[in-house]
Amino acid sequence: MVHLKLKPKGSYSFSETSRRLTQFEKTAYYQKGDILLRTIRLVERPLLLRLRWMEEALQVETDADLGAEEVQMLERRLRRMFSLDVDLTPFYEWIKQNDPVLYPVVQQRTGLHFVLDADLYECLMKTIIGQQLNLSFAATLINRLVEIAGETLRFDEQTVIPVFPTPEQVARLRYEDLQALQFNRRKAEYIIDISRRIVEGQLDLSRLERFSDDGVIEEMLPLRGVGRWTVECLLLFGLGRPNLLPAADIGLRNAVQSVYGYDIRPGEEEIRQLGERWQPWRSYATFYLWDWLSQG
Repeated sequence: MVHLKLKPKGSYSFSETSRRLTQFEKTAYYQKGDILLRTIRLVERPLLLRLRWMEEALQVETDADLGAEEVQMLERRLRRMFSLDVDLTPFYEWIKQNDPVLYPVVQQRTGLHFVLDADLYECLMKTIIGQQLNLSFAATLINRLVEIAGETLRFDEQTVIPVFPTPEQVARLRYEDLQALQFNRRKAEYIIDISRRIVEGQLDLSRLERFSDDGVIEEMLPLRGVGRWTVECLLLFGLGRPNLLPAADIGLRNAVQSVYGYDIRPGEEEIRQLGERWQPWRSYATFYLWDWLSQG
């Protein structure tokens, strides 16, 4: 058994952060009492993790037998996923000084952090599946993809947790396999074709870590099935970039209209002008406004 105790930097509210996980990430996180269950792949090896917040730290356990290098790799992965090294104190101070309208929204959510997907492939596939779908049906389709292509790990006699499939597992599917699960033809093609590009070495998602935001956009937009919204989600929830402003997002525009008292929903240009006062924390300003909208 491996046990990790991961302390965050700065103010961190696990209750706020995990609230969003259980509300919006039902395909990845499973609640069992005070424990969150999550599967990830570590060097292609599936692991079942038990997560809980104790003693002001994220406590993580797995029954897997890991070597010292693998334990270090797991710790780095989890610190990144849960944004444990992101100190939001400068963000809170910046918003307090520069945006008194947004500050109460931010103050009420002190310690809320992004939780990133386990890897860029999982994030990309989930985002493509979620294009132009409501959250509930998107989650249903994600679960169906996992069931047909992935595998499972057992927590107890009653609880079996799925593991998100690898590109190799998805690449073996036929378009018709996904169509039979209520994926439309084009989305089935996007998911399988991108997975095959990865398997064949034509697309290396790990390279994106080294790219600027604009570089990621330039690299990904030529892919069939990948638009601006998809890349922005990848930057936010896959790469954790702190200064992204998805100005076209309807949810953000609705939240801004309500919080700032606009008579009509603002357009992209108005959002970009407003977002100037959030630099260099536009991703977190957006994230807190999304959360405010979901709680309204």
